Amino acid sequence: MGTSSVYGGPSNNDPKNNPLLPDDFVFGDEENEQDDVDQSIEQTQATNDNKEVSWKDAKTYMSKLASGKYKNTGKAISNHIKAYGGSKAASATAKAGINTVIRLGGFNSNSTSSTFKTVLEEYKIDFKDKSAKEVLNELTNLIAPVPITKDDSIARKALIVTLEYIYDLLDEENLDFESIDIISLNLMVPLYIKNYIYERIISDLGSRIEFYSSSPEKAFETEKELKEYITAKVDIAFKGKDFTQVNFNDNDTKKVIESLFNQCYTLMEE
Repeated sequence: MGTSSVYGGPSNNDPKNNPLLPDDFVFGDEENEQDDVDQSIEQTQATNDNKEVSWKDAKTYMSKLASGKYKNTGKAISNHIKAYGGSKAASATAKAGINTVIRLGGFNSNSTSSTFKTVLEEYKIDFKDKSAKEVLNELTNLIAPVPITKDDSIARKALIVTLEYIYDLLDEENLDFESIDIISLNLMVPLYIKNYIYERIISDLGSRIEFYSSSPEKAFETEKELKEYITAKVDIAFKGKDFTQVNFNDNDTKKVIESLFNQCYTLMEE
């Protein structure tokens, strides 16, 4: 059985075309911020990478990256993390993302079966006579309920994008839920964390890309570069990590998952 790539599939050229998104889904930071971003922080950061970075600095750099004046994708991501106060603070404030990883891990690890069909039955999710989209929407609501805070919204969007991997399996291979095994935590946990980190930076700074890009194609290219950079760093951070050994029901699970986010954020901040 073939599988789609992490970001493959027809919906990924534009994240707003994700087939699992409800029609009324609100993307973070869609307002057109038009502050003055003429001041440059490139020179000062080149000489002192450890300087404090304000949100204004982070927005300025992302604007310049989107316009093509700056080229360092990694610096834009590092600035975003530093604007939170550094990797430790960025990880500690990713509360909804951490909770979603725990629920996602619990969904997989609590199962007594390796088949997706049986897991759905154990969680009392009715999949008979329902489309894949309907079933995965129910799963989304179970793992990441309707958002209240901005971070809830980011966490839920990241889960929707992550579950699109399963949607693509069903769609491209013309399968049903009785035909696929449950997806390994060693794929789903890193994939979710990649998506969360990406959706968070898009929520915070995405309007800068939208407004300062010379064309929709250039905006898509910038977002793709951000996604690819995050993917590469998370892959490095989690190389050899076996998530099936994580106890997602332990009292200290939140600390464990927060440390996973911190590993990724630390690598990207540097």
